[in-house]
Amino acid sequence: MQYDFHSIPDRSMYGSSKWNAVPGASVKCVPLSTADMEFPTAPEIVNALQQYTQDAILGYTDPTESFYHAVCSFMKRRHNYEVRPEEIICTPGVVYALGMLIDAMSNPGDGVIVISPVYYPFDLSVLARGRTILYNELLLEGERYSIDYEGLEELASRADAKVLLFCNPHNPVGRVWGIEELEKVVYICARHNVFIVDDEIHHDLIMPGYKHTVMATLSETARQICAVCTAPSKTFNLAGVQCSNIIIADPVVRAKARAVHMMNLVSHQNTFSYKACGAAYELCDEWLEQLLEVIAGNANYIDTFMKEHFPEIKVFPLEGTYLLWLDMRSLGMTHKELEHFMQKGAKLYLDEGYIFGPSGRGFERINLACSRTTLEASMQRFSEAMTVLKNRWEMKGRPYHKTLEKGDKIIGFIYDTPEKTGLDLSENMEKPTILVFSRYYSCPICQMMLGQLRGMWPKLQESGFDLKVVLQSERKNVAEACKENPFPFDLICDPDAKLYDRYNVFEADTLPQLSGGSSQLLESIGGVQKLLLPTFLGEKSEGRSQQLPALFIVMPDSTVAYAHYGSHIADLPDFESLKEVI
Repeated sequence: MQYDFHSIPDRSMYGSSKWNAVPGASVKCVPLSTADMEFPTAPEIVNALQQYTQDAILGYTDPTESFYHAVCSFMKRRHNYEVRPEEIICTPGVVYALGMLIDAMSNPGDGVIVISPVYYPFDLSVLARGRTILYNELLLEGERYSIDYEGLEELASRADAKVLLFCNPHNPVGRVWGIEELEKVVYICARHNVFIVDDEIHHDLIMPGYKHTVMATLSETARQICAVCTAPSKTFNLAGVQCSNIIIADPVVRAKARAVHMMNLVSHQNTFSYKACGAAYELCDEWLEQLLEVIAGNANYIDTFMKEHFPEIKVFPLEGTYLLWLDMRSLGMTHKELEHFMQKGAKLYLDEGYIFGPSGRGFERINLACSRTTLEASMQRFSEAMTVLKNRWEMKGRPYHKTLEKGDKIIGFIYDTPEKTGLDLSENMEKPTILVFSRYYSCPICQMMLGQLRGMWPKLQESGFDLKVVLQSERKNVAEACKENPFPFDLICDPDAKLYDRYNVFEADTLPQLSGGSSQLLESIGGVQKLLLPTFLGEKSEGRSQQLPALFIVMPDSTVAYAHYGSHIADLPDFESLKEVI
């Protein structure tokens, strides 16, 4: 049977989360973001659910023997993975299971290793459970990512490191980790007693020429120190029925996970989840084989298109998943400019690379699970928008922005204070000047920082330095607030954050980045709830709510003598560190 991978379903009336997130989403402008397919559901699954609704009572439902048989036989047939029914914990999703397993295998304050860039709920799951993220960055060599084993060993050897969140195949970079790579990860974690949460939600989606290995099949050691997180949701596009199968061989670990699961008050799955999963695993092998051909063809189409029209864009080989990773840094835009261009210029809604971590800035992740017609239309819009943008650059020049480094000249620093406007920094520096980019005046963190700088001011003066603090606040607001107790140094008012954009003083891309992955720091600034509440209430802050700090020392001739871009909300040098620099 030939399945339909050519239609473009109109999802605008069905509450699609992916479509709802995109203004004007339609069959002519299909979002290629969230890992959610744009194909009709496999007819075998549709028929099974229709029959089920006719026969079944839709009450509380437990997994049946036939369900377990479907899962176990599928794992054996497609992955050579022997699974026993008692090893399976059914959960409403893999993301839920990440938190469940973090709770089961660590305590608040412990460290959880995350290999970045990676699917962003990894970070959030760690912080939401009151743990600290220990980042291990992937190494990028040419067109291939690899694991930094030395860095992984260093993190795993820490006394507080208890869990590794691992992604195989890796989302977003598309790597399918080989046997030797997996064995090294298992060896390091086993040696340091670090439990592995192995997210294999994409493990059915392997491209021709590549072979996937379930981590638990490597050895008995691997089987005992990992939980394999599987689901039909990506493979058969069943996220809406919320069914994941978490496979845990160690009975003690499994008991801990079940206890957390019970305390989370999740006692039953969606009644349709078992039937949909069973039908997918028992009846849809041929549908899956045809899907893989379509995905491989779409990946080849994008690769060929970019080589022919935009050879400066690097397309990473797709080994697994249906999510293609593109390096667009050579276009010369900041990640924020790139996002604006994609969405406003090209009407192309991909997943921006920065949501997967700072090392994803300038990258894009494109969802290939769509018709070729959709891809072709998307690339046509991209090509036309690039032509318009290049013509604009040729006529008007590129927007100026620069990440400052030691030895650079700081150019075009025109600023306002509460008292004056249009001041030029190069004409207002008689001595070395410390420039601090903070947040906005009403921000409690900014207030604390200003108080500390007020205390440091006499020592800075003695050392022969001036100080200026940049704020995302209106002149009149700062003038009124400081009327009774003015600061002895300049407060620069930049309510539209033009100086921040000019010198690439970016916001944190994600909540975990804002806190530097530290649950303690997150709590010290009010916790997740306090930070997210204004957003959900629709309140607007005085400045950018996720703004990160920066500090520069500029000499009277406008040369940058020192540059520091904060990696989290409190990341500024203390006075002792600054004194050494001075």
